[in-house]
Amino acid sequence: MSNIGRTIQDFYCNGFAGRRYDLAGSTIEFEADDYMIIRTESGEPIFIGFFTYVDDKIYKDGWHYKDKQKMIDEWCGEANEA
Repeated sequence: MSNIGRTIQDFYCNGFAGRRYDLAGSTIEFEADDYMIIRTESGEPIFIGFFTYVDDKIYKDGWHYKDKQKMIDEWCGEANEA
């Protein structure tokens, strides 16, 4: 699923953009398998990584990589309520 063009509704995004509380209204501009770039309403690009970085090595087997689509759906206000 491509998430490009979707609008973030969550103001914090589980802290994936650091201690930012202004992410609501941001648009997803770029998406790769383990990261994406969003642009805030003020025009600032923000990097969001879905990998674990330990001792100068990148790991793609963490929970945030596996749950990437679920989190994006929640951040965009489209979570399944099953």
